[in-house]
Amino acid sequence: MITNDRQYKIAKSQADDFQNALEGFVFSLPENVHPKIAEAHKNAIQSQLDELLADIIEYEDLKEGRIVVSEINALEELPLALIRARIANQLTQAELAEKLQLKMQQIQRYESEKYESASLKTLIRIARELGLKFNADVQLRAVEAPEKLDIKNYPFKQMFQRNWFGTFLGSINDAAKQSPVLLQHLFENAGMNDFKYAFNRQSIRSGSALNEYALNAWYARILIKAQDQTLENVFHKDLIDQQWLKALAELSRETDAPVRAAEYLMSSGIHFIIEPVLEGTFLDGAALLARDLSPVVAMTLRHDRLDNFWFVLFHELAHIILHLNDDLNVIFDDLDVKVGGIEQEADAYALNALIPDEVWRKSLVRFSPSNETILNQSETLAVHPALLAGRLRRETGKYFLFTDLIGQGEVRKCFEDTW
Repeated sequence: MITNDRQYKIAKSQADDFQNALEGFVFSLPENVHPKIAEAHKNAIQSQLDELLADIIEYEDLKEGRIVVSEINALEELPLALIRARIANQLTQAELAEKLQLKMQQIQRYESEKYESASLKTLIRIARELGLKFNADVQLRAVEAPEKLDIKNYPFKQMFQRNWFGTFLGSINDAAKQSPVLLQHLFENAGMNDFKYAFNRQSIRSGSALNEYALNAWYARILIKAQDQTLENVFHKDLIDQQWLKALAELSRETDAPVRAAEYLMSSGIHFIIEPVLEGTFLDGAALLARDLSPVVAMTLRHDRLDNFWFVLFHELAHIILHLNDDLNVIFDDLDVKVGGIEQEADAYALNALIPDEVWRKSLVRFSPSNETILNQSETLAVHPALLAGRLRRETGKYFLFTDLIGQGEVRKCFEDTW
C-alpha cells in the first residue's frame, strides 16, 4: 500500500519502467529463450505492473475523495483503515503527527508496521482524530489459561537450577509437583499479573522459533531483579548526550570495562542486569521499563566477546533513548538477525555512538584492515580495539578476522557471581 507522496512518485516511476519493459519485451529477448519461459517472464512483469497500478489508483482515489473511509466492521481492518482514513482526510504523516502531538517518525513507524506496536489507547485516539467509527460486534469472555502454569511449556529444570523460585528449598521433583504455584509466584512477584503486563506492549527481534512462555519467564526474572536493585539517581533522558555516550565508550579500555559500564549506567538511573539466556529464547538482551518506569538494560552475554558486549549495550541504550514509551515498554533482541524499523535505527545509533560514522567512513581500518591499523585507530579514538574489529567483522561478514582483538572470553568472568 502507498502511504505518502514520496512512495507514490516512486511507484509511478516503477510502473513506467515496467510498462516500458513490457513494450520492448519481444525485442530484448535472446534468440534461444523458449516461448514458455518468455511468456512466464512477461506474465511476472505484468503481475507486478498490475499490483503497482492498483496501489496507485487507490492512493489517487483516496486523495481525490473518491473513496470515503468512515467505519470498519472488523478489528483486522483497523490498521489499513487508519492509513486510508489519513490519506482520505488529506493529511500527510507529518500533519497527523502534529495533531496528535507526536513525532512524524512515530506515525511513519506505526504505518510501516501496520500499527502492530501501537497501544489500544493510541489506536482509539488516532481513529477519533480521523473520524473513523468502529461498527463491529465484540464479544468478551473469560478464558482460563492453564497453559501459563503448565510445567511442560517452560525450561523448568533450568529455572530451578538458577534459584528462580525464591525461598523454595525442596528438590527438583518437589518443585515439579508444586510447579503451578511456583510459576504463579514468579509472575506475581514480577507484577506481571497486573493489567499493564497482561496487555503488554512489546517488540521481539528474533529469527528463531521462540518459546514465548520461556521468554515471559525470563522477562519476569528481569523485572524481579530490577525491583531488587537500588538506584541512587533518577533517570533523565536528556542526560544521555554525545558526551555521556563518548565517556561510556571510552570505559571500554579499562581492564574491568563491563563492570565499569554497569556502574556507569546505574549511576545515571538505568538498571543494568545480567541474566543468562534461557533455553528457547535466543536473546542477546532487552530494553524495558521496570514497574516504577525506570529504564532497564538486560543482557544475556550469549556471546562472550567484548565487541558483542559493547554493541548490545549501546543497542539497548538506543532503544531506551529512541523507542521506549507508553506504547512500547519492552524490546527483546536477537542481534544475529537483520531487520528493519526500530531495530535498524537502534543498530545505526549504536554503531555511530561507539565509533562516529564520519570517522569510520574515512578510517584506514576499512580500506587497509590490519592489527596495526586497528590498534592505531583505537588509540586515537580512546576505545578498545574490539570495537573497531567487531564493526569491521559485522560489516564485512568475515567473522574469522581479528579473533585476537575482539576480547573472546573477557566478559562473563567480570560477572562470575551472576554467571
